[in-house]
Amino acid sequence: MKLPLHERERVIIKSREHSRVLRQPIGAFLILTALCTFSIGYLSRDDLSDWLANNADVWMIVTLVLWAVLVLIWSIVPWVRWMRSLIVLTNERIMFRSTYSQGQLQSVGLFTVRDLVAYAKQNNVLTRAGTLDIVMNQGFVRIAHVPSVPYFRSLAMEAMTNLRSNHSVAHTETNSSEEMGS
Repeated sequence: MKLPLHERERVIIKSREHSRVLRQPIGAFLILTALCTFSIGYLSRDDLSDWLANNADVWMIVTLVLWAVLVLIWSIVPWVRWMRSLIVLTNERIMFRSTYSQGQLQSVGLFTVRDLVAYAKQNNVLTRAGTLDIVMNQGFVRIAHVPSVPYFRSLAMEAMTNLRSNHSVAHTETNSSEEMGS
């Protein structure tokens, strides 16, 4: 996917939501597959009652169709949403598309950010995935499932510092040139 970047904007880090979001869809897939194979195995037995044996082929088809529909809803759709998720840090803004958004790429300019607060659970020491709150003057934006959230926060704070120092240098140069012209 091509990112809508400004003229001098550069990507610092690009990622998607942490893969732990996929735990529930994978679990649903495994449970549904186990139930489906058990049902088909049960329906293919020879010692079924007469009313069930007469319609066993129909029940097998119903079982397979039900499995396919539920796997589509509970496993494939969340996986596609996860594949479309995006978290990008540039030298000017933070862009993100979460799994539950309508598909629009949202962005927050680094100039409007007052602080970044990273939350990671203690039992998440290996992945250090967590939530990032972007605190602004008029509220905050929460980005969930950020991989290695402390590292992402440190990169974002460094980008904010660089952006503000570059802006103050450019502002000083503009004022100096205006004074020389008067």
